[in-house]
Amino acid sequence: MATEQTKSAKKHLSLILRILIAIFACWFLYSKIDPDQVAQAFTQLRISTLLLAILCFCIGLCLIGFRWWVFMRAQKIYVPVLLAIKLTFLGQFFTNFMPSAVGGDLVRAWYISQHTDKRLQAAIGVAADRFMGLAGTMILAFSSYMLFMRGEEGFFQIDKKENPLKTFIQEHQIPGYWFLVGGIVLLGIIFLLAKLFDLKKFFKKLRDIIIHLFQQTSQVFLIYVHHPLILLFGLAISIFMQMLVISSFWLIGRDLDIQAQIHYYFVFFPMMWIIGSLPLSIAGIGILEGGLVLLFVQFTGASAESVMAMALCQRLAWILGSLPGLVVHLTGAHRAKDSEC
Repeated sequence: MATEQTKSAKKHLSLILRILIAIFACWFLYSKIDPDQVAQAFTQLRISTLLLAILCFCIGLCLIGFRWWVFMRAQKIYVPVLLAIKLTFLGQFFTNFMPSAVGGDLVRAWYISQHTDKRLQAAIGVAADRFMGLAGTMILAFSSYMLFMRGEEGFFQIDKKENPLKTFIQEHQIPGYWFLVGGIVLLGIIFLLAKLFDLKKFFKKLRDIIIHLFQQTSQVFLIYVHHPLILLFGLAISIFMQMLVISSFWLIGRDLDIQAQIHYYFVFFPMMWIIGSLPLSIAGIGILEGGLVLLFVQFTGASAESVMAMALCQRLAWILGSLPGLVVHLTGAHRAKDSEC
């Protein structure tokens, strides 16, 4: 009982912390920009451009659902492709209002497990689909950087001759034996905890869980290894979908008079999407917008207010584009029928 209360307290504390981070990030942005100029920037935006961005985002979600459906078929999990798309929209809707970007994946994993007997493998398949999307994001950002921004002044420039850890140790004159003493103290603390708590039972249970998960994960992994074309297909869909969505934001940026070439978008947006997937604030609120403002202002000289307007358009496209997920939730179209259970 006490353990459950502790876990609940940690969850509430984590949620409060993320809310505070979101509030602070929004306050900091508000203090650095002129809201009137942001509103003025919005007057330059054509409604048709915003609608196009929302449409591209919806198409992207359909492609994600189709990619996930293909992955499930490789695992011999047979569900209608329309169901996969519905659950993708549902997951995206929850993602917009949950503490992290992976919250929607938990929703997808839960509901897809109600449509198949291979429940754990279906949940692992959601993780594999998420990994494929993340891999596509990283490849797009890295390849765009290497092709168009490598060597650009001020961007990822590090003095290779300088070792930060070595410099810190030298400046603070830390003797080498201190690390040995610290290691011994750490081992002593672990030994003390092992005596105070029944860690042997805990680690045995944890080992069994890890072994079971590893066995199931390895089965899914081997399926994909034996179907490399499916992996390449999934990766191609991921990159195409993200390029489509980013291109629509580039059009929004042009309307807002952001004088930046499109390759900046292909680097900055994926970077912030990766950071936004971390549970730092509620749905990355404030973090994503602040990061885009910082990057575009520093490296393209764009107006902070114009970039902020573009970042808000991204948020608006995400919310409006995921509304079909709300319809799916309200109509119960995501639930398994009695005949499927």
